[in-house]
Amino acid sequence: MTSVNPPVPDHGIALLDTAFSRFRDDLLTEIAEADLPPHMEGLRGAQIRLLQLTPPEGMRATDLAARAGTTKQALGELAAQLEASGHLESVRDPADRRVRIWRRTAQGSEAAKLAGELVAVVEGRWRRHLGAAEWSAFRATLLRIRDEL
Repeated sequence: MTSVNPPVPDHGIALLDTAFSRFRDDLLTEIAEADLPPHMEGLRGAQIRLLQLTPPEGMRATDLAARAGTTKQALGELAAQLEASGHLESVRDPADRRVRIWRRTAQGSEAAKLAGELVAVVEGRWRRHLGAAEWSAFRATLLRIRDEL
């Protein structure tokens, strides 16, 4: 008898996608159950990621887009949403008034910090589930992929 569902692919991309989806789902559950401040309600994952990638001193829009792995236009759209919600602010570079620097507000820094704490909770759960050695090896492999490839 054949199964109604085709076999799930087990190539690297499918496995990474499954791992990411499960991690994201765990994080979304953690976020839903957390007692977060009202200013974090409705923030999307991409917005939170941008807040976490923005250094406290701020960064030029072009450099921040490169850091986020996106276009300057896409970054501008996300940053404008975060500016409207009070999480980011845009200032002109004193050295070149044509250049915009995006930096977190106090509210944006709090959101980035709280999101980081929730990620740490999920990572701790995965570490306990997989075991410290496997989790450390998994993270080391991901870091190697990020840094070398």
